[in-house]
Amino acid sequence: MTLLSNNSPKKSTFRFRPLLWINYVFIILLLFTQLTPIIAPDTLWPMTILALAFPLLLLINGLFVILWLITLKKYLFYSLLAIIFSYSLTLDHFQFRSSTPKVEDKEAITLFSFNAKNLSNNNFNRADKKIRMQIMSFTADKSADIVCFQEFQSYPTKGIHTVKEFKNQLGMKNSYAMPYLKKSKLKYIDLLVLYTNYNIKNSKDFYMDGKAYGFYVDLEVKGKTIRVFNLHLESNHFNTYDYQIFTEKEANLNSEKGHHIVWLLKKIKKYSVKRTHQARTIKEAIKQSPFPVIVLGDFNDTPASFIYQHISENMTDAFKIKGNGYGNTYNGELPPMRIDYALFKGDFEILNYQVLKPNLSDHYPLLIKFKLK
Repeated sequence: MTLLSNNSPKKSTFRFRPLLWINYVFIILLLFTQLTPIIAPDTLWPMTILALAFPLLLLINGLFVILWLITLKKYLFYSLLAIIFSYSLTLDHFQFRSSTPKVEDKEAITLFSFNAKNLSNNNFNRADKKIRMQIMSFTADKSADIVCFQEFQSYPTKGIHTVKEFKNQLGMKNSYAMPYLKKSKLKYIDLLVLYTNYNIKNSKDFYMDGKAYGFYVDLEVKGKTIRVFNLHLESNHFNTYDYQIFTEKEANLNSEKGHHIVWLLKKIKKYSVKRTHQARTIKEAIKQSPFPVIVLGDFNDTPASFIYQHISENMTDAFKIKGNGYGNTYNGELPPMRIDYALFKGDFEILNYQVLKPNLSDHYPLLIKFKLK
């Protein structure tokens, strides 16, 4: 009778079986993310969470490839194939280029887009001018031709007229400002704002349930008309208490925390469905435009989401042309993610793309150079 040795293949396989089953779970989840760009949240809202998890699922499968490579197991091909299958979504999140040399061109036009978080980097001392002045100075230094702000604020009851103040400091002739609420009774006014020296020929505002989520203006640029969208799609409305779920170090799950998690999921469901409707409206407006289109702003969704994929269809993402690395634009309490975008449709050539890193908001500003063909 022959006994199996301690190093027999069967015992070795049995030892790794629990890890293999865990690997299978993450492979399946990664493969399911391939459906997030085509299944809208108002059809199946959990796809929003799966889209958010894409970078993590990609990383975990990558770690399994390394694990099986070290242990000389053929199982590495399972995760490897799932990663290869996710190639398109991977390039929406990561760009692998050694460097992006700055291109100097006399015909270049510079865009600047920034979610400025109330011009105060908090929701409390909104009229505090310290951060506001830093944002104003930082923006002016970039000498952009078109400047778009989301979460801009004015404080007329305190005699602070920031729209005019920024316009003068930036040296711009024209501006377009749209209040988030059509009738604000607050001491401050939340705004979406665009500054430019180009002539503004036409404009349209987009509201849902009485709240703004974007506008477009038609600009006369070097003898041509281009349509520029400034968007701020519906957020998930997380508050300070909500963020504690993601930041607290203790992992214990009690009844209160369980109820809080359920409440957060309800928020994600509600507002991802709202963003879906907004994205469809914007998509149709882009489709109907008789002019070349530029879309700037905060989508509050990652590149794996239906929202980004729907709006960016048949458009050029400046990050994918000239960006580098992960492309994170978020500077808040959640994990890094790309939720701010610069998209182009028409005869444009992207020259440069940068995510700037001032610590002035829970977002990082975008600086893009392009030219008209």
